[in-house]
Amino acid sequence: MITIKTKLLLLVVALAVTSCGFKLKGGYEIPYQTVYIQADVDSRVGRALKKKIERKYKNMLVDAASSAEVVVSVLAENSTRSISVLSNSGTIDEYELLYSIQFRIYSLKNATNAVDSQFSLRRKITYSDQNISAKSSEEESLINDMAIDAATRILVRLSKERI
Repeated sequence: MITIKTKLLLLVVALAVTSCGFKLKGGYEIPYQTVYIQADVDSRVGRALKKKIERKYKNMLVDAASSAEVVVSVLAENSTRSISVLSNSGTIDEYELLYSIQFRIYSLKNATNAVDSQFSLRRKITYSDQNISAKSSEEESLINDMAIDAATRILVRLSKERI
């Protein structure tokens, strides 16, 4: 049985969270009937975009740009790793992963309203010479997560743009 003190505490926490402007991350609704994803075969973001659209919308993806209402073109994507923290002895303690994406959203009917955009995502990863294999797979996993985050950002942008 929940006591009055517990109920009051939950109420105070709920009020504090809502009054500070906290808002859950909202979804996206794509306002187009058909979408074509133009990306390289090995594009992580391209695969993530297709997977996200296929899961949420049935029959929205088309096989040709000519039959699409809107085209999302992944122009470039690049992942790099740079040294972030060095120890006192000069060994690497932490890397920073940078995932950059450049894309264009356009319609073949109205190419003048094309939206070009780019952004970068950053993640930190600790490094250890003793766990090279594990750290390598962790890095690969982080890069895949950044590609999925990038795909979500592109779809949110697509939901807000009127081409």
